[in-house]
Amino acid sequence: MPGFPSAVLTEASTVKCVHQGVLVAHASQRALTVGGAAVLVRGDLLAGAFLGCQLKPVPCTQITVIAAGVSTTLALGGQPVMLATAQGSTNAGQWLATDAGQTQLEAA
Repeated sequence: MPGFPSAVLTEASTVKCVHQGVLVAHASQRALTVGGAAVLVRGDLLAGAFLGCQLKPVPCTQITVIAAGVSTTLALGGQPVMLATAQGSTNAGQWLATDAGQTQLEAA
């Protein structure tokens, strides 16, 4: 049974590690956009890179585990769309979506 609807993540969304690094993720597709920003799928987050992580000596650089926030009802190119409830692990800590950046499109 699908969960409650949540805003989908786009290139305009904010995803941070717990040390305030910001994930730079580029959409692998342009078939679905919200407010001109392409929707992100699972692989886009895994391919992204964190910039500005304050953890020393080894900062967060990439997402290694997506533990939550993967849509069970909406996919693009065979990959699930990511939701505002997304969170998981990095190479050196934890991460979470802090702002979906849009309120127009939701999925479960």
